[in-house]
Order: sequence, then structure tokens, then C-alpha cells
Amino acid sequence: MLLSYSKLSSFDPKVSYSARTLDELNSLCDVLNISKSKLSDTLQYYLQKYRELLDIPRLCRALAIPGELAEHFVEADKTKQYTDGLDVVKHFTNQIANILQRQIYSENNNNQLIASNLNSNQKEAILTDINELAVYSKMYYDIETIRSDTLISDEYPYGNPFDHIIDIMNHGATIVRFKYVSRNKSLPPEEKVVSYHIMNLNGKDVLGAHVQGDQKFSMYKQWGHGDERLVPIYQEYENTVIRWGKQDVVDVVLEGNKTNNDDCTKKEFLY
Repeated sequence: MLLSYSKLSSFDPKVSYSARTLDELNSLCDVLNISKSKLSDTLQYYLQKYRELLDIPRLCRALAIPGELAEHFVEADKTKQYTDGLDVVKHFTNQIANILQRQIYSENNNNQLIASNLNSNQKEAILTDINELAVYSKMYYDIETIRSDTLISDEYPYGNPFDHIIDIMNHGATIVRFKYVSRNKSLPPEEKVVSYHIMNLNGKDVLGAHVQGDQKFSMYKQWGHGDERLVPIYQEYENTVIRWGKQDVVDVVLEGNKTNNDDCTKKEFLY
């Protein structure tokens, strides 16, 4: 059982979710790219096998399948071995939630990810992001606990996909999602793993964005803002568009990538 949650028990949220400088984040790009590439490759199996069952045939949708398979298996045959480790998972996710919420809302933190000027939808988006980290952790634990069982082992021929997400979280990601990315007005946009990490930039804490395959963190925004608010860090990323939906990227590109246009900035693309 120890192996089922060893990665969680060795994860220190206080260290992982401390603010890093841009240089410190850029030094993580190689290991982040390895984990993101493995995650994408692993999910191709589920995308191909369950394509007809997916509402939208994309990697983002395929991500839920291995976790749901494990959850259903556990519910059908819950054992003491499984429940023994749930306290560790709960403690781990509570730690993450407490640390991140203190950083966001603490009045004593001069470099806090300020939430006082966010509307209710933006604040709700932050809570959703934190809860999603808990969901990922629980799915990781479910799969680790049951995937050696011969009745379901065939569903995990490439291991536990959430193992790679936990690695990305361990390097400070507060958000890990598949999103569509266009560079320099390129179409069609590509679906890639995008992670957001707490970054101290010019004395302020923001979220730095890393796109799968990049050797640098490309953009940043305030937590709770949509991706239309992303600001490029380097000149070569000025024409980068990141959105959860493929058509949202296409619309921006076809409009001439007018990210500062009033019609674009009025819309909140929180996911």
C-alpha cells in the first residue's frame, strides 16, 4: 500500500508552491516537457480506444477516462487496502488548498496573488483550480491502488497517466490542463499541456504559463483571469494564443490576433 501513495507522501506543497523567479521556472522546462510529453503519449491510448464515447474527441476529454475506470472498479469492490490510504490523500490535498488559499488571500502577504479586485466568477475559478488539483491527486491514488489487479490491469498498459500530472504539480503547477495553442497565427491550433506556476515578477506574484515543448515560460497573468489576459514575457511569444476551446483560438487568429481589441478583452476565457 505504501507504494500507492509514496509520490504524494514525498510531495511537499510548501516547497512546490512557493513563488519562483522567471529564471528558476525556466530551469524547470526540460523536466516539465518530459512529463508533459509522457502524459500526452499515454492519453493517446484512451483517445483512440474510447473516441466514440467522448463528447469531444480530444486529449482533454480522454484525461478523465483512466480515473473514471479506476473509480468504478473501486466502487464495485472497495477493500480495506484501498481505504487505508485515503487519509493520506485527504491530508495532502488539504495541505495544497490551505497553502494556496493563504497565498491568495492573506492580508500579511505583500506579494500575494491579490484576489480582492476579482469578481465572483474569477474567485470561483480559483477555487475550481485548487479543487482540480485534489481531483488529480485522488485519481492518481485510485489508479495506483488498483492497476495491478488482473481484472483491470489491461486498461493501464502505459502506467498511470496521473503520475505525470503529480510530477508537474510537484514542480509548482497550480493549474494543469490541455489547451489549444496557436503561434504566429498558425492554424489549426495544437492541443498541448499548459501549466501555470506561481512566479515572482517585478516584486509581484503572478501565474507564469509554460506550454508543452517550450524551453521557456512564455506568458503570465493574474490568477483568476482568463487566458485572453495573458501577457507575453518574451518578444517571440507576442503572437501566441492559448484557449481551452479550439474554435476560440481560431476566432482570435482570424480576427488578426487582436488580443487588445475591446471585443476580445470583454470576454472571459477562464478555461
